[in-house]
Amino acid sequence: NMDIKHGFLSHIKVPLGVRHSFGLDYRSMALYRIGISLLIMVDLWLRSYWIHDHYSNLAVWPMESSIAMNRYSFSFHYINGSYGFQAFLMIVAACSAFFTLIGWRWRLFAFVNWLMMCSIQTRNPWLLDGGDNFIRMFTFWSMFLPLANRYSIDSLPPRYYPSSKSGRSSRVVTNATNGGNHHMKGGDGSSYHLSMGTFAIWMQFAIIYIFTAYLKTGTEWTVDLTATQYALKADQIVTRFGRALSDYSLLLKFLTYIVLKYEKLAPILIIVPFLNGPLRTLSVLGIWAMHFGFGACIRLGMFVYIPGVCSLIFLPSWFWETALPFIHSHMPAGMNNKAGRASAAGPVMIYTRGERQWMVTVIFCMFFMWKDYEIIDLDDIGSSSNNNNKERRVDHHDDNNDTYDDDDDVSGSPSSSSISLNIRNNNNDRPKDFSVFSPGCPRHLRDPNVSNNHIYSLMHASCLWFLLPLLRLRYIRATISFLSSMIHKLDSNYNILSQYLYPKTPRKFTTYLSLEFVALAFISYILYWNCGNLFKYPINPDVYWIAPTFKLEQTWGMFAPRPPMVGGWFVVHGVNVGGRQVNVFQEGQPITLDRPDVFSEMMPAQRWSQFLQCLPDSRYKFRRYMFSILSYSQFLYVITFSFF
Repeated sequence: NMDIKHGFLSHIKVPLGVRHSFGLDYRSMALYRIGISLLIMVDLWLRSYWIHDHYSNLAVWPMESSIAMNRYSFSFHYINGSYGFQAFLMIVAACSAFFTLIGWRWRLFAFVNWLMMCSIQTRNPWLLDGGDNFIRMFTFWSMFLPLANRYSIDSLPPRYYPSSKSGRSSRVVTNATNGGNHHMKGGDGSSYHLSMGTFAIWMQFAIIYIFTAYLKTGTEWTVDLTATQYALKADQIVTRFGRALSDYSLLLKFLTYIVLKYEKLAPILIIVPFLNGPLRTLSVLGIWAMHFGFGACIRLGMFVYIPGVCSLIFLPSWFWETALPFIHSHMPAGMNNKAGRASAAGPVMIYTRGERQWMVTVIFCMFFMWKDYEIIDLDDIGSSSNNNNKERRVDHHDDNNDTYDDDDDVSGSPSSSSISLNIRNNNNDRPKDFSVFSPGCPRHLRDPNVSNNHIYSLMHASCLWFLLPLLRLRYIRATISFLSSMIHKLDSNYNILSQYLYPKTPRKFTTYLSLEFVALAFISYILYWNCGNLFKYPINPDVYWIAPTFKLEQTWGMFAPRPPMVGGWFVVHGVNVGGRQVNVFQEGQPITLDRPDVFSEMMPAQRWSQFLQCLPDSRYKFRRYMFSILSYSQFLYVITFSFF
């Protein structure tokens, strides 16, 4: 048994197998945080191309209709339908995602991410697919997890560690403890976080895949195994590769069987108590492979990447202990940490002058430096002379009270610390300004007389080494010089780093008991909601409002209970003000009723494809009218739809 230091079970001894089954590795949570933040920014970028058509006052779905559709919903996009205001809201959402990516004030911006995502999805629900529901729910559960415990601004060492014998102690930051493999430790379970939030996000993952498997009740899934073949007949979504694959019926039957079984199996592999590390990794890799296969055959947009990125949160410590040594062993000669070479070469020594250089360097090394390194602030060396070579290590991730006194033993285990801080006195000769000494660094990058060579040396030692060939381009080097000077000027004038971004004191990553009960209540409600979809019972009207208010409503029925049984394509006739007939979908092309080679490639974007898919259905005739109004207002066309 092991003591749980975080979460709901903080005072209960939990078996190690349970911790490995339902706990999450801090490094995996950090990787997930970075990945989902990038997805949010890319999604906003793609949506920004169609602000006028999808979100403004002249959008295909009017704001008034959206408000009337769900009286419990909320959206900031209802405030003003102008193009500028809609663009402003997207910029706010993108900034929030960026701050989540770098791990600054992570809990605040995790909440803002969820709030802005609910807002934009509520504005035009006809553009949504399963990927939007997937990322919205995982963004919701992100608020209950310590995603910034690793590789984040919030997990950086504080600027000052006060000393009882001197007013300000010197700063030496290093990751060279335990052979520089501190990111790979934690096989004993010490790098796992277990809480109701970790259980809830696994439950959400299991609900998505297990329920979508059991909702596929048609004979095409369970008896004939022809579901994939029918899906590839849908002209609106099938890709060129999917069209070519549709002729191999035996292969498609096999794929239908594998998909249905794996959707039930993938969540179970995550919590199997034996061989948990390899099986968890297999589950994540299987999710990536399955959705990339979907994306190769069907035009799914962001849905291809969202489940894979969300599944990264379940990567076990076993993955990090196996994958990172492999990556290190295949790095260039000056970077790898193979036995013998690393000990002979030593760590990268980085000397900074002044607080600003020290903070920027620590931030860079936190995210991009995989090799052993030491960062020494030259301005503070003299201030630690009365420490008498005494070394002190501080674990800034420890949830205990952080006090810093010369007589205290505050050593942190490498498994729970991203960066260790050592305070020591060294009388050796040192450089006088910002310098980087990297083993294996090319000679032309070590010339101190060349401008910005210290930056290039730092890049050579980091995981950005593959970008070095770009530095031969003059405009790239000029851009780096410009950005470096801009950062210096901005921070000199506004103290952005020192006053706002960089932590002044160690930040704690605690899980509050109240949040644990909230997570339990929400996941219980979500299970109740999804069981209603599966077993066909109505949701109690007294609690129905919870789902639309918090955007928890969800139906995981992709191609369920049966796949689409008919295909077809649109022919959109337009008549301009001069009375001439035009082809609206293919501008400049003659109007023809012939079947296009790949109709999905004619769609301007996946969001448009999602909106237009239901136009042939008589239940959605109103969409045809709204699409006609939009097209008329933009192109002065009179639209007539034909579907074949």
